[in-house]
Amino acid sequence: MKKALSILLALCLCFALFAACGKTDTPAEPANNEDGQNPVMNIIGTYQNDRCTMTVEAIGTNGAKISAYWGDTARDGFQWELTGTFDDTTNRINYADAKKTSVTYTDVDQFTENEVLFDNGKGYIQVNDDYTLTWNDEQDADMAFEPFEFVPVEVEDDTTADAAEDKTRSLADFAGEYQSGRCGISIIDNGNNEATIEVHWGSSATESTDWRMSGTFDPDTMRINYTGAVKTNSVFAEDGTQTEANEEYNDGYGRIQFFGDGTLAWQDEKEADQLQGMTFELLK
Repeated sequence: MKKALSILLALCLCFALFAACGKTDTPAEPANNEDGQNPVMNIIGTYQNDRCTMTVEAIGTNGAKISAYWGDTARDGFQWELTGTFDDTTNRINYADAKKTSVTYTDVDQFTENEVLFDNGKGYIQVNDDYTLTWNDEQDADMAFEPFEFVPVEVEDDTTADAAEDKTRSLADFAGEYQSGRCGISIIDNGNNEATIEVHWGSSATESTDWRMSGTFDPDTMRINYTGAVKTNSVFAEDGTQTEANEEYNDGYGRIQFFGDGTLAWQDEKEADQLQGMTFELLK
C-alpha cells in the first residue's frame, strides 16, 4: 500500500511539473502603440488658423488637452477648453466636454469670462497625413470656420544641440516692415523679445496718423502684447514741413498677431472698427 501511494504521489508531482513548464504569461498589449507612448505626443504644440490659436497637450496614455482662442477684436474673443481621447484607427481626438466662453481682455493677456456659451460641446480633432489638424465641432457647425484646418507653427531647423531642444521662435523671426494699403507697421526687435512698434497711416498727402508703442513677444501665441500706445495726428505743408501734431491718446493697448506665413494682424482696443479685416504683409 505504501509503495502504491509513493508511486501515485510521484506521478502527481510529474504532472504538476509538466503543467508549470507549459504555462506562459502573455503581456497585455499597450493601450496605444507598440512602445506604450501616448500617440498625442506626436502632435503636441501650437497651431494657427487666421485669428485662432490652438494648443495641444498630451495627458495619460491616450488623452489630449486642447485649448483654443479666437480673437474677434483686440479686447473680445472666445475661449475653448476641452479634453479628449485619441483613436488610432481614425487618427482622431474625440471629445464631449468642450467648454466655450466669451471673454474680454482687461489688461495685457489677462481676460475675464463673460458668459459660458456651452460646456458639453462634442466633436473631434482630425490629425491629417501632413500633420495639420481639422477641427469639427457639432455645436459650432454653423460657423464660417467649420471645418477649421489648423497649420502647425513651424520653426526653423538648427543643427546645434541647444536649438534642437528649444524649437521656440523669437521676436527676431518676425521683425521687419509690414504693409497694408496706406498703412505701414515697423516691428523693431529690442532684444529679449521686447519690441517697439511704429505705425504710420497716410490719410492724404498732407495728413497722417502715427502710433508708437512697446510690448513683449509671447512665443507660445506668436503675439506681441502692448500697452501705452500713443496716437498722434499730424498735418503737413505742401513742402513736407509738419505744421501740426496733436496727441489723440496715450493709453491704447492691444496685440500684434503673427501668423507664421509673413503676415500679421494688428488688433487694437481703440481702433478695432478701423482695423477690422486688415492683414499686413512683410515687405521683401
